Amino acid sequence: MEWLECICLVKFDIEIGQIVEWVQPQGILTPEDEKSISMLAFPDSNAFAQNVGHLKYVFRMRKSSKKSQFSLGFNLFIQKKDEDNPRGYTQKSIIILSTLPLVAFYYNILDIIHKNLGPSMRLSLQQAYEQILNWEAPSNKMMGLQLFDQQIVVEVPRYMMKCKNNVDEQSLEQNLSLKNMIQINDIRERGQFQETNIFSAIPYGLLTSLTKIWELIITNQPYMVVSDSPTQGSDFILGSISLISPLTFVGDFRPYFTIYDKDFQPIGQELENSIVRNIILGVTNPFFLKTFKKFPIVIRCDQQYSNSGCIQVYGREILISEDKSILKILMPIKNEETRAINNSVIKKFFKNLTLEFMGIFEMYFQMQHGELKRFIESEFMEFVKNQKLQFSNLFDNKNKMLKFYQNFIRSANFLAYLNEKRNRKLGI
Repeated sequence: MEWLECICLVKFDIEIGQIVEWVQPQGILTPEDEKSISMLAFPDSNAFAQNVGHLKYVFRMRKSSKKSQFSLGFNLFIQKKDEDNPRGYTQKSIIILSTLPLVAFYYNILDIIHKNLGPSMRLSLQQAYEQILNWEAPSNKMMGLQLFDQQIVVEVPRYMMKCKNNVDEQSLEQNLSLKNMIQINDIRERGQFQETNIFSAIPYGLLTSLTKIWELIITNQPYMVVSDSPTQGSDFILGSISLISPLTFVGDFRPYFTIYDKDFQPIGQELENSIVRNIILGVTNPFFLKTFKKFPIVIRCDQQYSNSGCIQVYGREILISEDKSILKILMPIKNEETRAINNSVIKKFFKNLTLEFMGIFEMYFQMQHGELKRFIESEFMEFVKNQKLQFSNLFDNKNKMLKFYQNFIRSANFLAYLNEKRNRKLGI
């Protein structure tokens, strides 16, 4: 396991368009990969007033060399005024490609690189790359890693690693802000993207609909998030995936998706034929509302619905009800620390909900007297009918709750859970 697959610099060339102008290690990307990265490197529209600014977001791309392998791209987009440029500004992006889903960690790296950029961006990136190469390999301990003149504190979650190493954590924790400490505590929880702040990404009006979003994630339902920026869109999607901890989400997700993606046309053709693949898309281009108008579930966070948000459902049914109780456990917003605390509160709320939901499966398997036999759906559903479950109040009636379980049983997430359980039983 390594910290990064590569780090690259993408620029906008007036004659050619978006191109990768520098990458380390050299030769690691195929021409097809370079094209994919360059098309994901910039926002769909001008995100800044006065043509100056920067933003960070995450994308996920399929590697051309291995069709089943995806990498995460952690992107810092920078736009500066440039009187010598006919457009009036220059655009560049610094991208770190990795398989480790450590969003806050890689965002921190990008921030430090940004602060230390010299006259030559390539030389600054080369220096950062060489320092990262000398880092200790990722491990499940609190690590202090040096980049330029700053120290980054990170801990790779235990479930990604095979063992835990001893380390003096007290000295590393002394210089951490409350926000950083909360992020490290969040990421220790089993589950994907635990430190991604969904509270900051979701419109206030959708907070009571988080239960509905939890349902979409846990049952592998396809949906499309429409936002004004790739930052909000990617945070929304990664934060949504984090809600089903400690379960693992195994579906396809693209936190930032553009019309230049090689899957754009196939998905469009499938939708025209009423075929919907189980995929989650984050888009910022309003063009998608027309071209993907048959997408079954669309979550609007764009300017038109900026404060309230909106979940539009076509030909599908969301079974779970809204839950206003979550508003009672959130703190008033005063600063970034309270936003981080609210994010942790939301994650714990949904972790408990997931554990309650999955508890019935544990009861079912315990009845098999230690023998993990083949899962029989009809037998399990009959078992559920006779149980009184704490979270049944989230459904209008019991039939909806039973259908919810049925949808989960037929999802890829359930198959992954069942395989993991069998592997643990067999000691694999």
